[in-house]
Amino acid sequence: MSSSRFAVFGLCLAFAACGEKFVASEGGGSGGSANAGHAGDSSAGVAASPGGSNQSSAGAADAGDGGDLNGEGGTPNGGGGAHQDGGAGGPLGKAGGSNAGGAGAGGALLEPSLPQAGLLVWLRADLGVQQNQGRVQAWQDQSGNQANAIQATVSARPKYLASGFNGKPTLEFDGQGQFLKFAEGFADFSNGLTGLIVAKPTKSDCDIMVEFSNGSEIDDIAFGAAQDQWMYEVSTSNLETGSVDRDLFALYTVIHRQSGTSDLRINGSALSTTEMPLPIVPESQLRLNNFVGHSLYGGECAYFQGQISEIILYSRALTNVELIAIEKYMDAHWALSTQGAPLP
Repeated sequence: MSSSRFAVFGLCLAFAACGEKFVASEGGGSGGSANAGHAGDSSAGVAASPGGSNQSSAGAADAGDGGDLNGEGGTPNGGGGAHQDGGAGGPLGKAGGSNAGGAGAGGALLEPSLPQAGLLVWLRADLGVQQNQGRVQAWQDQSGNQANAIQATVSARPKYLASGFNGKPTLEFDGQGQFLKFAEGFADFSNGLTGLIVAKPTKSDCDIMVEFSNGSEIDDIAFGAAQDQWMYEVSTSNLETGSVDRDLFALYTVIHRQSGTSDLRINGSALSTTEMPLPIVPESQLRLNNFVGHSLYGGECAYFQGQISEIILYSRALTNVELIAIEKYMDAHWALSTQGAPLP
């Protein structure tokens, strides 16, 4: 698994301008007052202005950095800047603590701005989850399309775990009948398809994370795992590759181009490429059976067992620049590259 992990870079929000290395859109906060924090960690992006009023040096020994890759305000002794002026924290997170005066204020949480063209669904376990007594009744779509995934039957609702993955929220499906359902739609993928899912499948035989279909093996599109391999299927054509590590979350990515070339990527690395027909547009112009955590294949495939934290779906093939930028955002957001490490 380690060979396929990401090299962690800063979050890039301006996708069209992204290169191979991404940096935060803002760096650490301003230095603060006397003996204020360092001007800003170079890996955090744009350098902050050094010092502040009564400045004596850009960074004293006990002052914290303005902000690191994940936006921490600084070290316990320094914060974003000690004394009256208190420098701002990093772009993504908490202000550091301070032993004197007011700590630097935490920077505002920067939300990624996903490309809008072709965006169909965006589900996040840390935003838009409606739950009742720990059971998810609706997972609200963040794409603006109101493609919410819902479950009216209480016994069929997956669990909501507020700190189930690396201290972060996730939805847990039991493999016995828990799932969420989208409304009808998802018909036209003539411009290609891109799907990204942060998940941990735990059932060895068949674990379908997301499926769109008009019945078992009818107009079907499936994202998941089968026989301990990652899998993507369109009708009777499928792509199976790699090996599923059932102890770790992974970023599963499929990109299906208009040319018919389909890639399956895990944690930012392409595992396999094959030629597959694009999903057809059904005669009804709709797919009626659209699920998170359920499949109409039946048997071992019927219900997903494991956890899912984010789903992004496009009705087009993203460009390489767009795809890499979103993968890096998802890696950083869910701390995929550092999962299993002790929490700070």
